[in-house]
Amino acid sequence: MQPRKLVRSNHSQVVMAATHLQIEIVTPQGTIYSGSAQAVSLPGGLAPFQVLVNHAPIISTLELGALVVLDSDGIEHVFAVTGGFVEVKHNHVSVVAEEIYRAEEIDADRARAERDRLDALLEQETDLHRRNQLKAARARADLLVRIAAASATAE
Repeated sequence: MQPRKLVRSNHSQVVMAATHLQIEIVTPQGTIYSGSAQAVSLPGGLAPFQVLVNHAPIISTLELGALVVLDSDGIEHVFAVTGGFVEVKHNHVSVVAEEIYRAEEIDADRARAERDRLDALLEQETDLHRRNQLKAARARADLLVRIAAASATAE
């Protein structure tokens, strides 16, 4: 149960106001994160956005980018997400992601090597369809490198 505080409405009725969000992040492999949070920042389909307590209901696609949860203790949990969906409703944030990686679990050297390998392949590739596939894979590898680097500097 979320901690709540009493608030007086204009009609002198006592109502309950939430003080935290409930976050759940799932992938096809299972639940990656579940807990109480102050805020969550997401890579929305149109633009990055942040959800705070009492945010208006919204459903959005997620693009390749960083997902940051500021938990109820003030600790940031950073994830790299490759795409998916988010629903915000009644202070519950549900994220369904295709792939998601915890920043601290990313192998930066491996991601950097993959990015370099894809750069070399892109230089040689002439087929447009294959180039687009390589560019998408390179963007994913680059995201992993950036998230790992940001996580390393935050420690």
